[in-house]
Amino acid sequence: MEKRNVNHWQRRSRRLLHTGLLLSLFTIGLMFIYALHAIFGWNIPFDLLRICNRWMEAQGWFSVAHVLRGLVLCTFVLYIGYGLDQWLGSHRAYRYFQSLQDEEQSAQYNEVYSPANKLFVIIHCPQPLALTMGIFRRRIILSDGLLRMLDQQEQQAVAHHELFHYRHRDPLTTFLLGQFAVALWFLPVLRNITLHYKISREILADSYAVHHLGTPVGLGGALLKLVHRQQYHSPQPFRMIYSSFAETSLNYRIHRIVEPDQEKSLRLPIGTVLFSVVILISLSILLLWSLL
Repeated sequence: MEKRNVNHWQRRSRRLLHTGLLLSLFTIGLMFIYALHAIFGWNIPFDLLRICNRWMEAQGWFSVAHVLRGLVLCTFVLYIGYGLDQWLGSHRAYRYFQSLQDEEQSAQYNEVYSPANKLFVIIHCPQPLALTMGIFRRRIILSDGLLRMLDQQEQQAVAHHELFHYRHRDPLTTFLLGQFAVALWFLPVLRNITLHYKISREILADSYAVHHLGTPVGLGGALLKLVHRQQYHSPQPFRMIYSSFAETSLNYRIHRIVEPDQEKSLRLPIGTVLFSVVILISLSILLLWSLL
């Protein structure tokens, strides 16, 4: 049963990632071609777009071309701005975590879980923190505040959970989807795809931890303690590239452990999907007409 569930979430995760990237790259590609078209001063031929432009200008409105150029400029500014913000935030956060590092505890964790690569960084922090950060120099950050909350089996579950994120480069894929979702804000389905993708990766990481420990007890205990802690201290989102143990769908993940035979189906909202499809088709037609 568990193997079948893991296969289901693996397929769902791949579908979400591929769908989100294809939608995003298609839209960004059209906009990039249009930007080159506008920069090099190619004239828009006499077609429906020009008719719309003239009619709107006659009414004293902005032309369709002005709207498209504004949207393309806004998209690229958001795309580059979000990427720079996350990269710089990751750099600052890593330096900050290094300043808080507990060398002795870090060495102990690396000896047990990663003697060759030195992946684990244990930091002095009262807040419960467990995340995998970075793209090229990925590290697993655990706070001693979290470790004091958990027993040994729960600590092992969290460590294996984060090792899954590290080995599958989840910070990179969630960053890419999140960057496109911010830049292409007019396609709200991308935000839903990003959220559902994060949930699927957390569930797969949970399954990886359960498989290595042979029991869901440690994982379930860690999740329950974090839910209880978050009732009093809601976590703030990080401005960096990362995947976090405690940020996504804690209650849903606990429900899967407690009642594995009654797993709820997660679906993208139909209204959001249809709205995004209409927007994408309309935008594609306008951009393609401008290139004829």
